[in-house]
Amino acid sequence: MFFRRLIVVSGGLLLMASASMAQDNGRLFMPIGGGYADTLPAFGAAAVERASGDVVKITVLPITYATDAETISAEELTENLDAAEGRREQVAEACAEAAPEGVTCDVQLAPVFVRTDALNEENLAFFPDDLAAVYILGGDQTIAMKVVAGTPIESALQAAYERGALIGGTSAGLSVQSRAMIGGYLGDFGPESGLNAGAVDLWNSDEQRGLAFGLTNVILEQHFWERGRLPRLLNALAQPDAPRVGVGVDTYTAAQIRDETLLTGVAGLYNAIVLDAETLGSGGNARFENDILSIKDVLFHLLAPGEFSYDLTTRIPSMSGSVIEPNAERFADFALPADTAPLIVAGNLADALPGHPALVRLSELAGGADGLIVVLAAGYASEDEARAAADAYAAALGTPTMTLIASPDATIELPPGTGGYSGILVTAPDQSALTTDVLRQVAAAWRSGKALLLDNAAAGLAGAVYAAQGPTPEATDDEPDADVLAIQNAFLQGTTPFAEGLGLLPFAVEPRLLDDYRWGRLVALAYEQDARLALGLSAGAAVEFSGGAARALGTNGVVVLDLRQASLGLGTNNAYTFANGLLDVFAPGEALVGG
Repeated sequence: MFFRRLIVVSGGLLLMASASMAQDNGRLFMPIGGGYADTLPAFGAAAVERASGDVVKITVLPITYATDAETISAEELTENLDAAEGRREQVAEACAEAAPEGVTCDVQLAPVFVRTDALNEENLAFFPDDLAAVYILGGDQTIAMKVVAGTPIESALQAAYERGALIGGTSAGLSVQSRAMIGGYLGDFGPESGLNAGAVDLWNSDEQRGLAFGLTNVILEQHFWERGRLPRLLNALAQPDAPRVGVGVDTYTAAQIRDETLLTGVAGLYNAIVLDAETLGSGGNARFENDILSIKDVLFHLLAPGEFSYDLTTRIPSMSGSVIEPNAERFADFALPADTAPLIVAGNLADALPGHPALVRLSELAGGADGLIVVLAAGYASEDEARAAADAYAAALGTPTMTLIASPDATIELPPGTGGYSGILVTAPDQSALTTDVLRQVAAAWRSGKALLLDNAAAGLAGAVYAAQGPTPEATDDEPDADVLAIQNAFLQGTTPFAEGLGLLPFAVEPRLLDDYRWGRLVALAYEQDARLALGLSAGAAVEFSGGAARALGTNGVVVLDLRQASLGLGTNNAYTFANGLLDVFAPGEALVGG
């Protein structure tokens, strides 16, 4: 198979580059989180810089495309050639836009789809000595490595890289750029269960790996925020013999890694992330408790377009010039005064009600069969939905209950005086449909000594400030990108609305963290509020504050983001950046503070 096109750009200025220009530029990887249009200008510009004359030679490599690494039907081959040719044309256009006058762009599609193609030495013609760049298309990274591992094509890629050719790629084309490569999730695991033991498929052996010359000091991760991949990357960093530093790049975003040492040149719409589980010993001390990852003191750096970089060798971010020593007392804010009534906040218990530890604990705190728990439902779209939810929670408690429903704009009226009740449970699905006025009596009752459980959106109101947004919207035919935009735009300053919370806790709380991809809201809460501290709760996760202590409950991890010692900034795209944030994950049963 042979497939080639030539793009020529004419003009008066000539790129005067020596034959050794690519060598002088050093080695360069360009991991791209996903997508094409918003990042190809950066790729095109970098490829032009690597040219060794007045022709910019680029090879587009579709090794990720096939559904089987060994065989391909004529029909699938035709489809893949057509799709890959469309991408080749986009790369060529980006090169043409970046090239000075008088410079031509020779952009070729190497027809390497299955392993026999990678073993065919005729295809080495697509990797000449003066190759400026290779662009690896998106698709399936495990297919890609089954296609090229140990073949002449992989050797040709390595030789091109060592000569100074840019090796870039999007999505799966990003993943292969680190030798320890995330192949995906195992079994039925997904973003909502990325912290579970056995969730991540990490290729980190001689038999299963990324490119042989790929980065050995980091693990790369793609579609980072768009698809909620932070738990999966953390899980990978905790695996035996894995690199302890992870670099995640969001969709529509690119970054550069120069000479395997410097992460720089973030470009596109959003940001890139560094998780450092090495410097403070996080990865080596990580463990799985109750099948959930427990990992502490992970250094968390966020880079956006602008003058931001990170040294992968010293593990020092440019924003601060050093790393921090965590404050030994930094979890003290989780210890409420010992005489405070018990408070439980939960990420969403609706799908795990019967026997959930948070419900069992509330029943105990409220006196069990001798107590009475008021179950309140607020912020639901209809009274019928609210009543069904309240009844489900009441039945799951297994103790005496009474239920109350608040219409969308009404304040919940608790029974007067002591009312004979000993505990309160509030469930709400939508933070944008709640206000502190609706729950003001609930807060007063807790301050008077009633045990309280706030679930889902109600938990979000527990702090002084909350993100007054609804659940991530579903994609529709009319708005196919509604969900993606809501998830990723939360990392741009000014896109997350805030409102005054109940002030029960001295930090912010964000529920449904993993399952609703609310990482941007968590970052925004920690960045924008005075406390610089945010608690993230996923579905099934909860934290109990009582007796001067706090501990995790439930079936998922509890996440703490601490920016109190961080250096804060903004990218030229208005995306959040910071250096020396701290990220902690507590497994069920672990104490955040106290006994």
